[in-house]
Amino acid sequence: MGETSKKRGEFGEDIVERLLTLIGWDNLLTGRDLECFNPIEHSISTRDRANHGVDFIYQYDCPLFSDTQMFILTSSKFNDKYPSNPTSKFKAHLRDIAYALDCFKKSSIRSKLKNTDIRYTCKQTGVIFWLDNSSSYDNVLERLTDFKIDDSLQFDTVYLVDNHRARFIHDTITFAKRQFSGKTVEFFHPTTGFNNTVKNRISSSDTLPVQYINSSILPLKVIDDESEYLIINCIDKFEEDTLRKLLSLSQKLTENWGQKVYILFPDFNHDMYSSTVEDIKLELKDKRFAKKVIVSSFNITFRTVEQF
Repeated sequence: MGETSKKRGEFGEDIVERLLTLIGWDNLLTGRDLECFNPIEHSISTRDRANHGVDFIYQYDCPLFSDTQMFILTSSKFNDKYPSNPTSKFKAHLRDIAYALDCFKKSSIRSKLKNTDIRYTCKQTGVIFWLDNSSSYDNVLERLTDFKIDDSLQFDTVYLVDNHRARFIHDTITFAKRQFSGKTVEFFHPTTGFNNTVKNRISSSDTLPVQYINSSILPLKVIDDESEYLIINCIDKFEEDTLRKLLSLSQKLTENWGQKVYILFPDFNHDMYSSTVEDIKLELKDKRFAKKVIVSSFNITFRTVEQF
């Protein structure tokens, strides 16, 4: 039983590492043990804790916030099936990574990697990849009912990536790189109000900011010689109101740039929805922008008419 659990854990870590590579999180520190500075408070059962095992540690300069270094502690959890009620299990996963984040602030690893520029702010964030093989449902977030964070846990942000969001990340990025093969596909970084300085501002890169790791919208930029396209991937199924919101968002994001705008849904069917899209585009006052917009799907099947 222990050997099976070990192999399952290693398999899950391999899956997570491939996903992290896909989003540009290279040069990972893997399988690191962090010294525990609160052994009694962070105790395991009846034993005082000696260290915290962290599957992956990644650090980068955040493109959404100037002069900010992000440290990401990633935990990989892989099971045969999600529990019917995942709340209590998730609380245990959250507690585990929250304790690790608390001790990471004092760790030698952080001290070695920390940018010593006095202008820099350092932030620690956790990501839990909770994946499984064959559950009857994929969306854990929808099932975390009556969830309250323990007041004793001290952390800024922890993101959960379940099967639903892991598939969204994999499918959208893989589709874009295949569809625009030979062109540069990067993650788009919008202006946030905290990254406005001309010296440090970049509009896209091959690194996905952690703030988008479990987002329902994933923006990409395609660079083709002198042309640039925006891709807005949406995890939710096609709906008229959702399209209107994404049209407004993409118009704001592509102000003064962008020859084409692609808005992609998981289930868009040209035969079923094309007339609806045309009607909604007619509502736009900016007709030149409306002509740039192409609505399609990142899940191409034999029923899908590709619009690329």
